[in-house]
This record gives sequence, C-alpha cells and structure tokens, in this order.
Amino acid sequence: MSTDTPVKTDLHWIQALRGIAALMVLFFHMHPHWDLVPLLSYTGALTRWGFSGVDIFFALSGFVVYRSAQRSIPVRGIWPFVKKRLLRIYLGYWPVLLLIALTTVFVYQGSLPPLRKMVFSTLLLYPNIWDNWLPPAWSLTMEIYFYMWIALIALLPQRHQIKAIVGLMVLIGAWGVGWLIADKPGVFSGQQPLRYWLTGLGLEFLAGALMAHVYERKGAMFQSVGVTVPVSILLMAAGVGIGMTSPYFDRVEIMRAASFGVMGISALVVGLTLERTRHKPPAWLVVVGNASYSLYLLHTFLLDASGKIRGYLGLTSHTALLCFMLALPVMIVLLSLLWYRWVEKPIMKAAL
Repeated sequence: MSTDTPVKTDLHWIQALRGIAALMVLFFHMHPHWDLVPLLSYTGALTRWGFSGVDIFFALSGFVVYRSAQRSIPVRGIWPFVKKRLLRIYLGYWPVLLLIALTTVFVYQGSLPPLRKMVFSTLLLYPNIWDNWLPPAWSLTMEIYFYMWIALIALLPQRHQIKAIVGLMVLIGAWGVGWLIADKPGVFSGQQPLRYWLTGLGLEFLAGALMAHVYERKGAMFQSVGVTVPVSILLMAAGVGIGMTSPYFDRVEIMRAASFGVMGISALVVGLTLERTRHKPPAWLVVVGNASYSLYLLHTFLLDASGKIRGYLGLTSHTALLCFMLALPVMIVLLSLLWYRWVEKPIMKAAL
C-alpha cells in the first residue's frame, strides 16, 4: 500500500521495507492458492500473518508524510500538500480500477458492481474491506484520513506539533481501550462508536510521524545499532507473538495496534537505524519497494486471474500445479514492476 513517491534521498532501507511489506501482503493472499498444493500448504503457518505488512505500511506512511508536511506546508501552504497526497493516491488507484472494470466486462464478460459501490469505491469512501470493489482499497481510505490529520497538525507552530500528535495518540488509545473494557462484545462485533474516526490504526501512523521527528533530530536511538536493532527485533517478535494469540488482534483496531502495530513501528526503527550504517539493502528489494503501490493494488486482481488461467489450462497434476504456484508470486511481482514502469510512474511524473 505504499502510496508515497519513491524516496529521493538515501533512505534505501525504507524503500526495502516497503518491498518487504508488499511481499508480506502478497503471500498472505497467496495462502488459499498454495493450500491447493499439499507441499505448499505448510507455508500457511507463516503466510497467514502476512496481512501485518499493512501495519508496516501505516508506520512508513506516518514517517514519510510527516517529513513531507513539515517541509512543504510552512513554505507552500496546506493545499499543495493535500493536493499532492490525493493525486498520489488516486492517480495510482484509478488506472488499476479501470483495468479491473475492462477485464470484468470484456474478458470475463461479467457484470460490474452496483452503481453506489462503484462510485464510493472509486472515490475511496469505504473504510471497510468488504465494501470495496478492490478489497485492498480500504487502507487507502484510511491513508487519506490520516493525511488530513497530519496536514492540520503541520499548520500548528513547530513547538506544538509533537504535543498534538501525542495528545491525539492518547485520545485514540483511551477511546479504544475504554470501549474494549466497557463493551467488549460490541467492540468484537465491530460496533464500537466512532470506530473509523478514532481508529486504533491511527496509532501506527502517528507513531511513524513521531519517529520522523526523532530521526530528523538525529536521535540517539538511531545511532546505537548494537542496542536498537536487537531490541526492535525482540519487540517485533513480541508484537507478532501477542497478535497470534487471538483472531481479535486482527479485527479489533486498538488490539491490532498494540500487537502487529508494535511490530510495524519496530520494523521502521530497524530500517531507520540501518540507514545510519554503511550497510545497503539488496538492490532488488529496493526495486520492489519502488513498485510496492502497484504490487499492493494489482496482486488480488492478478491472483483472481491466475485461478481462471489455471482452470483454462486444466492444471490438475501435482507437478504442474506445484510449478504454477511457485511461479505465480514471481510473475505477479514482475507484472507489477512493469505496471509501475509503464503506467504508474509516467502518470505520476506527468502529474506531480
């Protein structure tokens, strides 16, 4: 879900982290496909937690967007910043949605969703995954919402911005925990008041913004590689470990932020700490990170198409199915790289 323009500085580890997050989400959705092959079905114990790549994306977005807001809003005002962020999301999203619509009508000869769903999905007005025409688009709706938070915070005097971020995090945390205590059955069934307006997922985004503040001021935590990296890895393991204990850590936002969100923020800290070293990430991972938005948007569509291709080819033998499934994620990544190079990147270059 990386909607941010590839970093122009030397933050190669941040780009690599985007690539990792996108691959995590891809393999999460690969799970039901690989279950068709007994040998690959064992990977489900690991890939089923790949959805937490979205939590890494939220932390990364908070970091990048707050840095961008601090640099652009005081100089150019709020509207150019908001305009750029919205164009970055919609101009990457709409071509993919158009591809899906054309394929549905002219290739699959199927019907389009109801008009309301098409309009709301096109405008990214659905924060619920099940309401969207393209399921991963729910996170883009949340991103737009979070961008508005940052834009308003960046209008404040510099000395008050971090106070505002921390205050908002306290409010969100207290609201989520308070309702979890007061009405656990209601929260577990998705009935929490202001569930999306005060979503616990915002804690991940705001924590990323705090990391941007610390990183820009060359905080000591990013200088102590031997301490920060091992501690962060332990926190990542603890966050995932806690999240694996109950399915509610996935569907209840405040619980997700306290588990998989901790993992996402800790991963961001590891990446930023490594930026202060001479070590470089694998070049191919940085390339995937550059195309992570295309990969995030296209992968569910391509997985659905793969099922139709598999049926058309009549792949039933164990060997043929195994080869097809092993090649599938590679092909999806390659197609996403091509889409990024020939569609997303030219559009963004022309618009931004």
